[in-house]
Amino acid sequence: MVRNQNNTPPSSINGDEIVGMDDDGMFFEEMEEVDVTEDMLEELDDQEEEDEEMEKPDDLAAVVFDKHDGSVFCCDLHPSGKYAATGGEDDKAYVWLTENGQSIMNCTGHKDSVFFVGFSFDGAYLATVDMSGVIKVWKCRLDVNQQEPWPIAFEYEADDLSWALWHFGSRVLVCGAMTGDIYIFKIPSGETKVLQGHNIRTECGKMFHDGVRLASGYQDGSLKIWDLKTGTVLQHVPPGTHEIWINAIDVNPENSLLASITTNGKIGLTTPSNGKVVQEIDTEVDLETIAFSPDPQQGYFALGTLNGSVTIWDIGRKMIRHHCAKSDDRNAPGVTKIIWIKDQIVAGCLDGSVRVYDAKSGERKLMLTGHWSQVLDLCYNSKENIILTTSNDGSARIFKYTEKSEND
Repeated sequence: MVRNQNNTPPSSINGDEIVGMDDDGMFFEEMEEVDVTEDMLEELDDQEEEDEEMEKPDDLAAVVFDKHDGSVFCCDLHPSGKYAATGGEDDKAYVWLTENGQSIMNCTGHKDSVFFVGFSFDGAYLATVDMSGVIKVWKCRLDVNQQEPWPIAFEYEADDLSWALWHFGSRVLVCGAMTGDIYIFKIPSGETKVLQGHNIRTECGKMFHDGVRLASGYQDGSLKIWDLKTGTVLQHVPPGTHEIWINAIDVNPENSLLASITTNGKIGLTTPSNGKVVQEIDTEVDLETIAFSPDPQQGYFALGTLNGSVTIWDIGRKMIRHHCAKSDDRNAPGVTKIIWIKDQIVAGCLDGSVRVYDAKSGERKLMLTGHWSQVLDLCYNSKENIILTTSNDGSARIFKYTEKSEND
């Protein structure tokens, strides 16, 4: 998300390149001119068309939204399940109907890639946030026949931002900045609080399930746990377990364990009450996403890697319970984001597929296809029982979720 759930455009999976250089590190200006003939161009066009046809899988999506011009970085579903929001590298965010993909709102005014879109817990507001720091909160008008743009309820321009999230139970928007500061906004009053960092970029954030604490991970490998009411740091876990930036964190349902991961394969398990690191795991693979099971009775977390593995870990036994997909399996693509739906794990993958695994058995239950490039974000709505995905292919897709096995 994607580099985090919290959905910052991920350089590790976007294939970002250094502008002006070829694969051998030569500047284009240093290369000799090559005469390109019409036959050569035709051959290239034919090859591109052939590759495109070969790569496109069966499209199992119920709805396709393709108004974005470029990669679609982020998405969210309105609590009703009737409306979707998506944002992308075209500096735009859209609101559209999940039933048919009809666009009902173009969220204008952004200056850079929109990396976060999110509806408030009650569906009253929509936040759209871009990398340059432009934050816009729109008052939702849930009338399909409404022709006028949704009104702006709040707007703010901060420093360059790296992540954002809504509080799950109140109209509070939280944004993490590349300076290390964290902005907290009450909506729609606009009351603002800044949690001052230590001049190191914050890469990810996660709200505790108690609603009063926030965890944040930093580029230097440190962690902080904040008291949202007072704005004070309750725990500061210095670099140690993590030698490089923490790219994703999650908290278990009981708020008794915080998991953090890095791209160099390190997992840290920390007790939030005292900041003590209780376990360190070195997987030696590129970790991308981690998510605890929402069922506290299970005591599992799921881990996805860019190398193609999906594993379920038993926290109590401190061991892998299931290898859903292995990195040495040629058919197992890298994983960009994982979410849980009851006891099912839903994984967005680099090959554009969405794969659903059973947490109890580790078996793959479903594979949803339609995207022909990596999935960058995904979310689920229980009322309409749909999965929304976004991709580097420039589209967003709605899939009907079913618990039936692909073998049924």
